[in-house]
Amino acid sequence: MARHLLNHQKFTEKTLHHRMLHNFRLTTISVSLLFLSSCATTSISSYTDPAFTGVTFGSVAVWADTSDLEWRQDLETSMQERIVSTTGAKAIRTIDIAPPTRGYDAIEMFQLMQGVGVEAVIVVAFTETGVAQTVSGNEYGIYTSDMPWAEAAVDLYQVESGTKVWTGTAKTQGGDLANWDIVRRSAGNKVITDLLANGLLPPPAE
Repeated sequence: MARHLLNHQKFTEKTLHHRMLHNFRLTTISVSLLFLSSCATTSISSYTDPAFTGVTFGSVAVWADTSDLEWRQDLETSMQERIVSTTGAKAIRTIDIAPPTRGYDAIEMFQLMQGVGVEAVIVVAFTETGVAQTVSGNEYGIYTSDMPWAEAAVDLYQVESGTKVWTGTAKTQGGDLANWDIVRRSAGNKVITDLLANGLLPPPAE
């Protein structure tokens, strides 16, 4: 009887161990999938003016062309930090030299940037935003997911001449756990990657 109880106890402990290990693996997989689904992907189409082939700008400004202060500050900050950390260029936010309380026009903005030594400015304007809703289901029920998306027109101007050097269209699709911050950062990062790939921003110093 005692041996039977001991064997039963060992069987129960072994079964519980396997169940706990199985549940842990399922939890790990679920967390990984949730993390991946929270990301956003951005595609970009761009064109560089042939007259600027081989030209690299070592000092740039980021200008989020929007009246929404949250979007402007978040995008300009994330892109400025990204440029400094992944390229060899210096970068500033236009909001730091052109306070939104003063209503500068484009000519005044360019004058301000030239006055602090900025060679080129990246102008980002979100043209469309929205939320795509998906419906999914399993044995536990049906649920919906909201996935934010955005399209942006992006231009790079030489500050001294006001000439458009590069132009692009960025399209960003967020995952089902993405928020607008993730969407903005994905778009900004892709723009910087494209400018770097086209030689308009210098590579990071070794």
